[in-house]
Amino acid sequence: MNREDIRKELKKILNTGKVYYGVKQARKAIDRGEAKLIIVADNCPEKEEVQNWNIPKIMFDGDGIELGALCGKPFNVSVLTIVDEGEGRLLRMVK
Repeated sequence: MNREDIRKELKKILNTGKVYYGVKQARKAIDRGEAKLIIVADNCPEKEEVQNWNIPKIMFDGDGIELGALCGKPFNVSVLTIVDEGEGRLLRMVK
């Protein structure tokens, strides 16, 4: 899956679904059973820990600034947690 596919689907998800930003929020969403998929930036400080989480994931080929920009955020996003993909279909693309 290339960056353009991710960008298109993220736009749909951000407009119609629900996401959380950051490792702490990802942990909480996973503990609550809410998380459906995570997207992990290449430079995520907790990358080794995150890779061991038992949840579908996309390893983003770019840093947190790039992932944040794709989300329309002016800050670093190391992990994006998708709780509800709305009209997006990233989860189906990963499976």
